[in-house]
Amino acid sequence: MKKFLTVLACILVITSCIRAGDYDLLPFRKSLINSIRGYKISDFSDDVYKGTENIRENEVVMNKALTARKGETILSDKIFDKSIYEKTIFMPNVTGTLQGAFAMKLNARKTYSVDKWVKIDGVKYYLLYSNIGNSYFLFDDEGNFYEHEGIDREGTLQIMQEVVMRYPSNLKMTKTIETRDEISNVRNGYEVKYGGAKLDRIWFDYLTYDGSDSSGNFEKISFPNKPGLITINGKGLRVISADDNKITYMVLKNDE
Repeated sequence: MKKFLTVLACILVITSCIRAGDYDLLPFRKSLINSIRGYKISDFSDDVYKGTENIRENEVVMNKALTARKGETILSDKIFDKSIYEKTIFMPNVTGTLQGAFAMKLNARKTYSVDKWVKIDGVKYYLLYSNIGNSYFLFDDEGNFYEHEGIDREGTLQIMQEVVMRYPSNLKMTKTIETRDEISNVRNGYEVKYGGAKLDRIWFDYLTYDGSDSSGNFEKISFPNKPGLITINGKGLRVISADDNKITYMVLKNDE
């Protein structure tokens, strides 16, 4: 009899434990599908470096009367580094709401940052943060939402049981690739700026570039302040008039 009571007590304890499992203090825990393995979360960058090109900036305008104020460039021939980046922009096609274990409103005029993704059954899904805990909504390259949410468990995505509802039903994410350029270092070349007039001479700031860090050499050069021909860095210039505030000049062809 005593043995029978002991067995009965054990059964009651086990039953109560199973029953208690239905009443987790954290509601979303009971929503997790039994997926012990989960899905590995990978990092995603929405701004990707694609390479560097060299571009030439040549501001020489030939045979035309030009005016430059003091400090402005009159001659320039420089080669720059141009770094090219591709940025991925995610936006909903319409304003709407996602409803699963959690709810999230999406604004069609707003872009949303994505920095994680997972692969489920061979399909890549981007993780859209729901703004609650470590939960995410998922969408694929076509912008279609996955039928469940996910919870980030230390780099592993656990899928939740609740089905994600979309309002309106055609709600999806759109993906746009934008290209942007960043002009950085001057590799080589030169630049000439007007430095004003002083002591019956006209002055120029002459800067030559040499190296990928935009370093170079600077010097001041001058000519008598009178109309006529001068030569700077192999370029012939006809000075029409000049004072301390501005210069009017014309860049000539090499054979003039």
